[in-house]
Amino acid sequence: MKNKILIVDDEIFNIELLKFSLNELDELEILQSSSAQGALDIVSKTEIDLIILDISMPGMSGLEALKILKDDDRYKYIPVIMVTAKNEDRHIALEYGSEDFLAKPIDTVELRFKVNNLLKLKKFNDLQKHFNQRLEEEIAKKEEQLKKFAHIEQELKMAKEIQESILPKKYPTSSGLDIYGSCNQASDVGGDYFDIFETDCGNYTYFIMADVSGHGFASSLLAMQFRTIVHAELNAYSSDFSKVIEKINYIFTKNNSDSSMFITALMLRYSHKDSTIESINAGHFNPLGNIEMKHESGIPFGILDNALYPTLTTVINKGDKILLFTDGIIEGESTTGEMYEESLYRLHKTIYDKSSQEQVEIILNEYHKFIDKQIDDVTIMAIGK
Repeated sequence: MKNKILIVDDEIFNIELLKFSLNELDELEILQSSSAQGALDIVSKTEIDLIILDISMPGMSGLEALKILKDDDRYKYIPVIMVTAKNEDRHIALEYGSEDFLAKPIDTVELRFKVNNLLKLKKFNDLQKHFNQRLEEEIAKKEEQLKKFAHIEQELKMAKEIQESILPKKYPTSSGLDIYGSCNQASDVGGDYFDIFETDCGNYTYFIMADVSGHGFASSLLAMQFRTIVHAELNAYSSDFSKVIEKINYIFTKNNSDSSMFITALMLRYSHKDSTIESINAGHFNPLGNIEMKHESGIPFGILDNALYPTLTTVINKGDKILLFTDGIIEGESTTGEMYEESLYRLHKTIYDKSSQEQVEIILNEYHKFIDKQIDDVTIMAIGK
């Protein structure tokens, strides 16, 4: 099947130049539009794999079209390359969710590399979305079958107690940080997992926010297995944070080679000495609150045993606060089908100055008012200095 690329520019010459530059790439079908509105019409009727979108156009601008695309759940996973001659436009496009840029005049080699890379990303995203949907359906079927047997209820109760027992009840104080977290499961047991603990040497505090694919009994077992590996490896302190996380992924992947489940996670290591946070993103959401703590999302744990996980180091100053969360909270839906994501972002800005516990309690209270029914595990953690 050919990859469909939509080129959007009000100058026919620019469209023809881009089409000519992509001629050497295989298996492409190129569509074109001379207006942003026309592009939106095409996207609504045709499955598009990549959009090359000029920013400056009469009528609706490329930035306006980008925002509409990224705000719509149906189209937000389509990679978009913005074409611009102005550096200041790039910051706005990043905020709206653009995956990449092309500067005018167009560099043909750079264009081909970026198109190839983003088409691979689109295929991965499509596969993951399909995989997640099928996995959720299969898990739901299995859970319904299990619940027909009365003795399973007792086992689920015991599993819930075990899972709740591994969640932190008290938070370490040596770091001097204001910490609070909460895990609300959609069923008796779930796949969300968060953890906070200090190293035996007392120099570091670890923060973990993880989400096992799916939810329910199987996910909870995998989460507990993951926790065991994490504690064993992180307590055996290593100065190289990336290496120890890569080892955790290697062990976890090898132990689950026959499983189709995986884990997205944020792994943070806070240094008591210099107030820095080393963070690693394994396919998870970036934290809210600190604009510098933005990673390129890595591969979830359990997929590739040799995956690399680069470390991002961020200085945490007095008054700084960050919020970690799993997808259950942003994907919660109201009775009209509206998702909680934008409401969370707006709310977090208004409660930024409150304590970590107050932030978590306010967010959860507003979330439960907003949603029709909780269908996924919801876990959040607030960290402040």
